[in-house]
Amino acid sequence: MSSLETNLQDSIKEVLGVTFSADPEFAAPEESAKGMSAVIGISDGISGYLALHISTDAACEIAGNMLGDSYPEVDDIVCDAIGELTNMLGGSLKKFSGKYGEPFKISVPTIVLGKDYEMHAAKDSEQILLGVRAISVCFTVQLVVYSH
Repeated sequence: MSSLETNLQDSIKEVLGVTFSADPEFAAPEESAKGMSAVIGISDGISGYLALHISTDAACEIAGNMLGDSYPEVDDIVCDAIGELTNMLGGSLKKFSGKYGEPFKISVPTIVLGKDYEMHAAKDSEQILLGVRAISVCFTVQLVVYSH
């Protein structure tokens, strides 16, 4: 396992533990984790992006857990909550990666909605895909790092 993958797993554990008091399980990414993607860019020490891919139903459930309310469908609040969760993952990854000499900057999250899209990384990039199960939902976290 690469140090980036270890850092990513540690970041997911930290953010879900603090935010939801959840102990995530890691599994193969699921194709059902489609419908919404939150993406943040990474630059400087390393370059690439961090993305959280999730079904709209799971996004509504996570937003409800974060905010203590019920969201039957995706709206601006749900998008903001998933964007913020991705931002927290990026911040935590930055903290863990900085310990090993790989500091970087992150952008604000961008939200993509829909089921008919694909994300492609450059062929010379390192890609880590982690399926995550926590608080009764599944989602995929993707980290893509470009070679310099």
